[in-house]
Amino acid sequence: MGKEKSISGFSFVGFCYGYFSWLGTPILKIFRSIKNDLEAAGVRLYAEAYASIIGFFLFISIILSLSGIPFLILREVFGVPLLGRFPYSVFIAFLFLPVLVLALGVIIPKILLYNRASSLDSEVAYAAAYISAMSTGGISPFVSIQRLRNVDLLPQLSKAAKKMAVDVEVMGMDPVTSIEKSARSLPSSEYKDLLLGYASTLRTGGDVVHYLLRKTESIFRNRLAKIKAIGERMGIMLEIYVAISVIGALGIYIMFSLSQTLRGFLPTALFSSGAFFMFSYIALPALSLMFLYIADVMQPKYPTVDWRPYKVFLACTPAMIYLLLGMFFSFLLPPYVLRYNAAFKPLADLVEYLTIRVMRLDPGFNAAVGGSLALILGTLPAAVADTVIAMHTRGIEKGMTSFLRDLVEVRKSGTSPERSIQYLASRDYGPLTKYLQIMGKQLGWGVPLRKVYETFQKKVKSWVARITMYLLVEAIDIGGGGVETLETMASFGEMIESVEREKEMTLRPLLLIPYIGTIVFVASVMVLMSFTQSTLAVAKMSVALTPVIQLLTTPLVFHVFLVGLVAGKIGGSRVSNGFKHAIILLIITIIGFVMTPHITVTFQL
Repeated sequence: MGKEKSISGFSFVGFCYGYFSWLGTPILKIFRSIKNDLEAAGVRLYAEAYASIIGFFLFISIILSLSGIPFLILREVFGVPLLGRFPYSVFIAFLFLPVLVLALGVIIPKILLYNRASSLDSEVAYAAAYISAMSTGGISPFVSIQRLRNVDLLPQLSKAAKKMAVDVEVMGMDPVTSIEKSARSLPSSEYKDLLLGYASTLRTGGDVVHYLLRKTESIFRNRLAKIKAIGERMGIMLEIYVAISVIGALGIYIMFSLSQTLRGFLPTALFSSGAFFMFSYIALPALSLMFLYIADVMQPKYPTVDWRPYKVFLACTPAMIYLLLGMFFSFLLPPYVLRYNAAFKPLADLVEYLTIRVMRLDPGFNAAVGGSLALILGTLPAAVADTVIAMHTRGIEKGMTSFLRDLVEVRKSGTSPERSIQYLASRDYGPLTKYLQIMGKQLGWGVPLRKVYETFQKKVKSWVARITMYLLVEAIDIGGGGVETLETMASFGEMIESVEREKEMTLRPLLLIPYIGTIVFVASVMVLMSFTQSTLAVAKMSVALTPVIQLLTTPLVFHVFLVGLVAGKIGGSRVSNGFKHAIILLIITIIGFVMTPHITVTFQL
């Protein structure tokens, strides 16, 4: 125990390793893959310490699980009324808590490994283009990789380059052996094939430059094929998601609606309010969030994220909360809590006026209409910001490809690279033009090319444009900006644009699935409520439908909002793209609410 005590200190990891290694050791022996997964994922944590952390949480979960048994005995044997309100699912969940904790502990390293592999795959194509362009200027791949040590645009490769430097400079390993070691240690097949093939070509005396160029082209072709395959897989996942969130949810809605409308005529309820609450407010949102994560893992993504739309959304969050309190929760909570409060009463009165007087709907729609309006108004600034930023970014990336091709043609006339950039700054490349004009002015003032790039990097947020400009600057700064090097850069720039265009063309048609699913879901719920109301009217049964309508429509609004985020993630590879889709789907939902009285009239006729 001396070793465990000495490292425990006041850290959480040390505490777990010092006092729960007796649980961590058998866990590590049973799940041997944890150690390899942590190493491949780049997690700087001993496998024994991580297993001890799992043991700590497993110990806590076992205590919680066992504590549920006395409550179950009090409920079943002694019939305690308070415990009778809790469904059996709560007690069952407590019993299975240790299994869930253990499963999560084993799965988390695999998730981290998969995320790192996905990030590496997205970086390898651009790193291969960089190494190939440098090789045409006479720079070896090892030196090229070492120049990536401090490049934030390629974080995973930057870490790999630093490890190579330690192997060579500290451990005395030769560069080729360090490259082979790095290739075998990182979880990316493309990275491994690229570097191991280079080492093999170098050892056998082959043409390294030709190999790197052909291998880079192969990587880009494989990336195009992967994007097509990802589109097909995403289509299957979307069908599963829509089937569960629409067909499954609609079945639950039907059961709950029948249970509420006929509860006065049945001995027991078919579907309790508590079960419906768990499904609509917890299970359905959890399903959407889980699918968002799956889509993020499966889709190709870049190492950096443009946070500007999310910052706008975060800035609007206080206003959205205020709107939700006044327009949504005012109708769910007792009136004396928010409804008659001077700060929220005008918002509640506005929603009530729009719902009852303008839309001529039942008062049960107040909360749903108010929640829709609050989410639309609170999300609108972020949706506008994301749309404007996305259009600006696409314009910059498209202009970058044209600029590289024109730069090659101007360079063929014998003009220096710097002078060529100054000359092309006067041409129209869309949103990219103003940044090229800044570069041209700086070069005219004698500013070094690397300083010019730093200015460009600060002003441009597109990762594709920044990495492409970085490769160009490196090619000019190190390789001299020869025609062959720039030609290689232009070819790879066109490949990058082709990959982006193929990704957009593959993913955009998938947007129809969430839209169709949402329209079917909302329309079915509205028809269900109208049909139930008409049926009860024909049977001359008096049932208060206002509470039923409120229970059915309020969770529907948030479900539709999350479906919009899922649609945006699928169609645009980022959650912020879903802001506008969420707004559109909420507008469609409000239109569905407005059509409800007309549907009722149709059934009555």
